[in-house]
Amino acid sequence: MKLAAISRISTVAKWPLRKPLRRAKYALALLGCCLFISTAFAHIKNEASQFPDIEFSEARFDIVVLVGAGIVPETPVFEPDKPLSKRELATWVALATGLGSGGETPDPDALAAAALDAGLVDTLEGAASYADLNRLFFEGKATVTDPQATPTKAEAASFVAAQLNTDAGLTLIKKRDLSPGVKGEVTAVDAGEGHAGAHTYIITINGTTLPMDTHGRVANGPTDLVQWRGRDVRRSFVVGAGEAAMWKFLEAAPIVQAAADAAVKSGETDTSAPPPINRTMLYGLIAAVLILGVVLFFRRRRTG
Repeated sequence: MKLAAISRISTVAKWPLRKPLRRAKYALALLGCCLFISTAFAHIKNEASQFPDIEFSEARFDIVVLVGAGIVPETPVFEPDKPLSKRELATWVALATGLGSGGETPDPDALAAAALDAGLVDTLEGAASYADLNRLFFEGKATVTDPQATPTKAEAASFVAAQLNTDAGLTLIKKRDLSPGVKGEVTAVDAGEGHAGAHTYIITINGTTLPMDTHGRVANGPTDLVQWRGRDVRRSFVVGAGEAAMWKFLEAAPIVQAAADAAVKSGETDTSAPPPINRTMLYGLIAAVLILGVVLFFRRRRTG
């Protein structure tokens, strides 16, 4: 009897601890989920997160599309106002022709050396010209106003990006396994699995539904692509073909504030609708609250 009573007392005494402990376990599990979700799309970048020095450059969208196309390497900074050197041009050409890999940790010197060894450039010294860009990227078929002028890196990016829908430009992006995508309204954005089970966005634009490449790039919009629902895409590129096709680059048309104001005045817009949620910030706040709760729980255990 005494042993049974002691056992019951011991079990009852553990009840207050079991519930907080279960809560702590659930909190840790939820924390793990939140951290997974918040980092699942960490490789999607836009003009504000790709390079710290291009956010206010007029060429920022063109720079981002060339990064998405695998032509411009993801160096720590872009230096948009710097004159384009032949060494930097060689780096771009090496990536564009598949002589090396870019990614988030490129080796510009190795890429430039590869272009030189392949005979694509005859020197890595001096400044590059529009004629050099035209010859190396477009076989001299692009229209150039001042061939011998040296562009800044931003001007060079805009020149290359402006040709991507021409015959010569299509030949270039085909080497990168890319093709022009559709334009139009983003009608649906969902989280799901892309190719090889990768967690990504599933995006429908003007009737075309594809997963987003987990290393994709976007312009004129947030990296949380859920907030793109209803936006108008004015330029897109797709990597791969058939069942392997994915969005690689999306550029949204600017939101015209005057049109939005007019819609509100005419009653066409539901002004009671809440603004879109910044999910990355939300997940961060949830994670912070959960961590704080777990810390307080175990601190209470030690002092109790």
